[in-house]
Amino acid sequence: MSTRTFTGRTFAEALNKIKAELGAGAVILKSEKRQTSSSFGLGGRDFYEVTASDGKDLQALPESGTEFANELDVKTQEQTSERRPASQTYEMALLRSEVAALRDQLSEIVKFFKYSNLPAMPEPLSRSFANMTEAGIERELATDLAAEALVQLGPAQLESPEQISKFVIGKVSKIAPPAVNRPMLRTGKPYKIALVGAPGAGKTSTLQKLATDPKAYGKLKLGLISLDTHRLAAIEQLRTFARVSGLPLEIIYQPKDVAAALTKLAGCQMILIDTAGCAPGEDQRLSDLSEMLGALEPDETHLMLNSTTRTAEQFAMARRFQTLGVTHLSFSRLDESAQPGSLVTISRLTSKPIAWLAAGQDFLNRIERFRPEWLETRMFSTSASPVDITTRSEQFVPLRKAVAGA
Repeated sequence: MSTRTFTGRTFAEALNKIKAELGAGAVILKSEKRQTSSSFGLGGRDFYEVTASDGKDLQALPESGTEFANELDVKTQEQTSERRPASQTYEMALLRSEVAALRDQLSEIVKFFKYSNLPAMPEPLSRSFANMTEAGIERELATDLAAEALVQLGPAQLESPEQISKFVIGKVSKIAPPAVNRPMLRTGKPYKIALVGAPGAGKTSTLQKLATDPKAYGKLKLGLISLDTHRLAAIEQLRTFARVSGLPLEIIYQPKDVAAALTKLAGCQMILIDTAGCAPGEDQRLSDLSEMLGALEPDETHLMLNSTTRTAEQFAMARRFQTLGVTHLSFSRLDESAQPGSLVTISRLTSKPIAWLAAGQDFLNRIERFRPEWLETRMFSTSASPVDITTRSEQFVPLRKAVAGA
């Protein structure tokens, strides 16, 4: 991989040189603020030194890194096996493996009988069950909710789709609660919200919606911080947004720069923090981000998830980012998702409340707080056809098992 180093009296000047030489797709590898030497010990002028690459050779690195990690993991297991004490014989290890497999099989058998031998349901309840599963609610959870409704609702209520949906949403609200929308604003100490997630999760676009929409934080005195210094295009995008919207922006490259940035933004009521996307396998970048957030100490850390991504992949992503102290879930591209109920699954599996729902590319009227009413209007409709779950004989495969190795 070929790299080049550029200098400038300001960081913007160095970036302009990179863009002119390497194009907008350039990747920033390192940036430092230096000082020229001067005679008589009076100190020199400050300048910025930025190392960048055109990014063409970086795509192959994750693939080779993954292959190396897998090979290393196999070798480590072989060495661990060789050092195993004599008391842990092969027969004992085999027995443990067989017991674990038997336990999993028994668990699946229990689930099968539990979910395939339910009493017949009234047509409105059957239709509600179909709506839930088609909207992305886990089939097991939908079955549990339908069974509870069958037991707890009276005959007249079971004939009312409105009463059934009200009952289900009441239960779902406890499983996937909406986040509390009361940031504790303090004088002289801005409330800080960080957005983290994978590349393409919608962090920057959601931050822009939060900063401009009056229904979000558009009425507050805001400041912006960007930790996404890896991509030149990301810096330029947020810098342009800050200039157009009249919001102060600080770009932080190292944890030691945090104190100065927060001092400059001390007059703000709230600070929104944009971060670099961390893809699977980028453990070092995730570690660096953890260090930066540790220095910033955000009051809330929102994991941004692309709602068009498969539920199992969203959960795997949530597991990776749990080391960052995630406090909330927020979702993007809701206008492109046909399964809003998957939000409930992710919230249940992560035990995190849902905060914001974003859609589209426009800023205004394209973001809203998650509310049970939002889910109700998108999950229950008259278009779903009734389903008789008493005739279903397929075996359930829990999502937890499907993503256990993710």
